[in-house]
Amino acid sequence: MAILPIAAPEPDDYGAQLAALGTKLEYLHPALRAGEIARRSATPNHPANTAGTRAYQEHVRIIREMHIQYEGWKRLLHDHLELVCNPGKTIAIGTMVGDAATGERTNHPRNLHRRGAATARAAVVNDQLELFPRPVRRDEVVLSAAETDRLQLWFLVSYRVGVGGKVHIHNELSLPGEVVNGYVTKWKRRIPLPPLEMDGIEPPYEDGSGEIDIPVDFR
Repeated sequence: MAILPIAAPEPDDYGAQLAALGTKLEYLHPALRAGEIARRSATPNHPANTAGTRAYQEHVRIIREMHIQYEGWKRLLHDHLELVCNPGKTIAIGTMVGDAATGERTNHPRNLHRRGAATARAAVVNDQLELFPRPVRRDEVVLSAAETDRLQLWFLVSYRVGVGGKVHIHNELSLPGEVVNGYVTKWKRRIPLPPLEMDGIEPPYEDGSGEIDIPVDFR
């Protein structure tokens, strides 16, 4: 997966780095906020993974809506990954739950939950076309083999922690470089972002494994 030529900004100038990718913090943090609100709507009587699933669904929805409305991006379902893709078909963004190192410039984060093979394939060139293409809606984008080869697949990685009665969501927009046994072991690029702070913590109960991921065997 080739890296697009991006001018090297100052290390802490996340705004310039996001702008070079065609996105903004104002598109990413609302997704995290909506995910946290959705998470809190789950009760102890819901199935165990409800809170994490609802958070994931809102992360994807808001990231898509913000980029579609303000930047003209389109939805992309690529190799079982729910994404939003820029008009040039060179950048796509998905979501991922990270560990405690998420957003820390000096640490190396990993995804908190093991991902399916689709995430591993996102870290390498995927030059396979679908044998039987699915129907595509008018407001979705489809990638050719050449476009897939050029695509950079970034993830909004987030990790939530309770601090003094508040929730801090540490986050970054990062480009996986290597995935081993379902975990990101190397990143090609990382853009640590300011943590998002929200009031209140939902009652303590088991909320399952977090973000939903569809396991897919390697071909």
